[in-house]
Amino acid sequence: MEAQFTVDLLEAYQGPTLKLLIVDDDDVDRERLRRMLSKSDIKTHVSEAVSVEDSLEHLSKSNFDCVIIDYRLGLTSGLTLLDSIRSTMDNHCAVIMITGLGDEEVAAEAMRLGASDYLLKSQLQSHKLIHAIINSVHRAELEKKLHDMAHYDNLTGLASRPLLLEKLQQVVKNNEPAAVAFLDLDNFKPVNDNYGHETGDYVLVTIANRLKNLLRKEDTLSRMGGDEFVLLLRGIASKQECDLFLNRLISLINTPIELTEFECQVQVSASVGVALVTDNSLDADTILRRADQTMYQAKNSGSNNILFFDPHEEKRLYDRRTMLQAAERGVALNEFELYYQPQIDMVKQTVIGVEALIRWHHPSLGLLYPETFSEALEHPNTGVLIGEWVLKEALKQHAIWNIPDLVISVNIAPAHLLNHNFVQRLSLLLEQTPAVNPQALEIEILETVSMSDIKHAVEVVKACSQLGVHVALDDFGTGYASLSYLKQLPLNTLKIDKSFVQNLLKNPEDRSIVICIVALSQAFNYKLIAEGVESQEIQQALLEIGCQFGQGYFIAKPMPADKMTSWIKTHH
Repeated sequence: MEAQFTVDLLEAYQGPTLKLLIVDDDDVDRERLRRMLSKSDIKTHVSEAVSVEDSLEHLSKSNFDCVIIDYRLGLTSGLTLLDSIRSTMDNHCAVIMITGLGDEEVAAEAMRLGASDYLLKSQLQSHKLIHAIINSVHRAELEKKLHDMAHYDNLTGLASRPLLLEKLQQVVKNNEPAAVAFLDLDNFKPVNDNYGHETGDYVLVTIANRLKNLLRKEDTLSRMGGDEFVLLLRGIASKQECDLFLNRLISLINTPIELTEFECQVQVSASVGVALVTDNSLDADTILRRADQTMYQAKNSGSNNILFFDPHEEKRLYDRRTMLQAAERGVALNEFELYYQPQIDMVKQTVIGVEALIRWHHPSLGLLYPETFSEALEHPNTGVLIGEWVLKEALKQHAIWNIPDLVISVNIAPAHLLNHNFVQRLSLLLEQTPAVNPQALEIEILETVSMSDIKHAVEVVKACSQLGVHVALDDFGTGYASLSYLKQLPLNTLKIDKSFVQNLLKNPEDRSIVICIVALSQAFNYKLIAEGVESQEIQQALLEIGCQFGQGYFIAKPMPADKMTSWIKTHH
């Protein structure tokens, strides 16, 4: 019955000549195996090795379909060779262990190390050997297909992410110098959009083949999906070596690709982020992530850029993330506080308003001023969260003071002002504090920011004006606003930037600028407030020029709400 099964198996096997390697230190045993193989109808090409070292030499030079290993190889166990084949080599060949021992523990260890089959010499016959070989080869082919599906990209045949990480981890473990280059095609989407996905796939395969031809044998090229590729360049330890190679690579990518079907050419470019493998304490995932993040930085700078990972930049980004997270926690834990700086009529010496200025009582860093956490204030998410807290807190404090003619000014960050629901949220906050007249709230926007998206800014400012809220243009004179720009914005107040005010007495040009701003405010009927009034002389000079309102350290420094309450009572 078993013999018939072997015959059927032979008839079913129609594959090419099988390359076999017999590893046995006994000449008689090797010859016996050769005779058994010669009795079969399958075509074989047999090589022989007498030791582990001899067999590894064969395996390094050629691929075999099946390796037949004797358990006893002189003083060495065949298990050592089996372990080397499975753990250190890319060869997915079948391995059959043959032994004169009937030890079940040896058999179990052989199967654990990846043997395809285990045969006893005392029971070995030709048909059993052939059956074991064909069965093992079939199983190895199936395993190779499954391995390739998991480790290679279907479209390009390149290594996939798991295989790349596996090879990169080996580099890290062995403390080898290497570079990981993460590459993204810059203008690939128009190819898909204009010519279809089949043409897009053709372009990707063309690029992949070009890159493969450029790589050395020891390098690994991987497709991460879409139009992203990663190169693991082994033995490269410096930026200079990497630069030479990658510049050739980009030149190759830039070479136009002929689209015969459309009778035209397409050309793509690439952005490359590079992380050098220099620290064996890092894992493969971290190195790949660094290269990926650096690639996005390169992409933001334009096409065909090569950028190397900068640990200082990573620390800056880490510190930024940490600060943003701490700021969001700070809002929830009431770590922020508003200080208030009075604005006065410098002629009558009476209070006309206060500017709300944020401070952060950081749990470990102490009292922080806005310039130290400006990135949090300008962030599209964290900045909006803090900005809404500031508005709510300022309105609540104004309701406590209950001074009808007092204007409270709040600085609005760009991300907050241009947020899609800024006006709706502002309207809701005003509804929630009915004791405060909307005209008592003044939002301060930066000249430079509103110019960056003037159409949207004008829409938002007009909507705020319709709510009754006043609008001030802060730091005026630093953003090159045009007259047509001022005409579009429904402003109530201009604030002269303190850099001009502080140099008023010693710089004729700054004095001329202030004179022009005063004339401009009068022409447009804006209230004008000078920031940075630091001395009585500056105050007097401003009054002589025609600027009636001001704020600064000479008048009063920013102070907490309770002290501001006392100050207002004294001066109102």
